[in-house]
Amino acid sequence: MPFDLRALTPAPAGFGSCAGCPYRDSATPALCFTCATATTDGVAGARCASCGQPMEDGRCPNAVCNLDHRYFSRIHTICDHPDDMWRVIMAYKYQEQRAWAQVLGRVLVGYLEQHRDELARYDVITTGAIYVGPRAQRLWDYLELIMRAAQAQGPGWPFAPRLIAKSGPTGRFLGISPQARREIAEGELRAALSVPAPEDIAGRRILVMDDIYSEGYSLREMARALLAAGAAEVAGLVFARRKGG
Repeated sequence: MPFDLRALTPAPAGFGSCAGCPYRDSATPALCFTCATATTDGVAGARCASCGQPMEDGRCPNAVCNLDHRYFSRIHTICDHPDDMWRVIMAYKYQEQRAWAQVLGRVLVGYLEQHRDELARYDVITTGAIYVGPRAQRLWDYLELIMRAAQAQGPGWPFAPRLIAKSGPTGRFLGISPQARREIAEGELRAALSVPAPEDIAGRRILVMDDIYSEGYSLREMARALLAAGAAEVAGLVFARRKGG
């Protein structure tokens, strides 16, 4: 890390075109992470100390970062340029193109290795709570699938999926207002979250992996539940930040 993509012949297909990449089956986390973040543009100006988002008029545009009680300590973001990552997440999560799990697992491990000095302090890396029971709209845990792929690529990291559970479906956040998201999060979502094995997180620093950070209400509720169950600290790890995602 970092990986020199220019030294490769043939050249990688580019993030988002991974199905046609000559390294689709042989890529390393370093290669996939570098390819996924190669289009990241530097953003000038002040950034939010919590999530890293560029500030707007002295405030973070993400609502939860401005609350007195957000419960999580900070957000780590894999890709600072969200457009390509959002298209991949949409294809994976909503179109069920599950092959993306392998690519995203490599990208995740590549990010962890690139930032090892900062991220090795966390005791556990778990997945955000996904409900996959009989009333679920989506009957597969897309976050766990990514983490299982990451475990194969980076076995030295403390991956432990599904340490926080969700007992039933809740309202969808996609395409609704921040206030509506907050109402769902503090009502339905809060009631549905639990930590099945508190002994697995007690006194430990937890990094919760999710796909997109939009306003932060879901992560806030998961952090709240984990801290109540005895975690020492909770932070978030997301593939991208995107308003309205």
